[in-house]
Amino acid sequence: MNDASASLKLLSGRLCPWLQPSLEALEHAHDAQRLGHAWLLTGPSGIGKLNLALVVADRLLAGRSRGDPPEALEAADAAAAMAARHTPQDRHADLHWLFPEEGKTAIGVEQVRSVIDALTRSSYHGRSKIVIVEPVEAMTIGAANAFLKTLEEPAGDAYMLLVSHQPGRVPSTIRSRCQTLALTPPTADATRQWLGSLEAGAAAFHYLGRSPLDLLKLAHDEKDQLINKLEKQIKSIYEYRSDPLAIADEWLKHDLDLVLEWLAMRVRQCIRSRMAARDPNQFKDTGNGPLPNDLPLLTLRTLFEQSEAIDKLRDQIGTGINVELAMRVLLPGFQPDRAGH
Repeated sequence: MNDASASLKLLSGRLCPWLQPSLEALEHAHDAQRLGHAWLLTGPSGIGKLNLALVVADRLLAGRSRGDPPEALEAADAAAAMAARHTPQDRHADLHWLFPEEGKTAIGVEQVRSVIDALTRSSYHGRSKIVIVEPVEAMTIGAANAFLKTLEEPAGDAYMLLVSHQPGRVPSTIRSRCQTLALTPPTADATRQWLGSLEAGAAAFHYLGRSPLDLLKLAHDEKDQLINKLEKQIKSIYEYRSDPLAIADEWLKHDLDLVLEWLAMRVRQCIRSRMAARDPNQFKDTGNGPLPNDLPLLTLRTLFEQSEAIDKLRDQIGTGINVELAMRVLLPGFQPDRAGH
């Protein structure tokens, strides 16, 4: 077995421990004959939605909906398995897995048509056929429209497991044809216990403490360095010490989903801090640590506008919109207008 095949075996046979209740919910639905043909698995990036989809697929392809609880997927194994998950490898002939091809950010219509064609044929092993889409919001408009017909007229033995980090980006026509299972992130203590010696540093945990696989990626990539670097850069933009356009170009070279997830959390914490200062009796923080009372020259309205702009930019990834231009527009918004002070 090559390393790539070993990664798929791990992700299909073992499960992040906090996902066991979600697996049980799907198993109970199957036993009650309520396991519909399409499920939308939602939740923040980095909590293991793909891991759950692959475990469910493995059980359905083996002709069983349930069995003994799967062994826990350990953090050390998860890091390598997730990194290798898209490497070309042998997998079950009735498992069809859609994700953006190398060098692309979107799932194209030709990929979807290829899967649709495969679903029209008989199962190789006489059991179920499974389609996993990772993530469904990465589909182009054409791909989503092509996939919609399969959702409307599914083959009787086909199951579709659609992973979504941002379900608001999924077309309503697709959402309405799926049952939705919202996965619950682990607690901060559970995340720390799972990461163990691989735990990322304090800055990363502060912003991404409920996204263990994102933290694991940072731990694997020299822990806190990226988050600390982003933090210094956003402060240098705010203080007019750096060119926001140059930093925008640099950020585009990183994992943009992760960078924007951090930035969204960063701005929301500033908003919570500002709101808490206005009404400390009504506002309760549920974050991972003290709220930063910084960027004081940005008005609350500006912070809300920046938060909305970040969410919009995240929605545009993979749609063909000029993300580079949008990032270059976004970052100068963190510079306060000196003329107004």
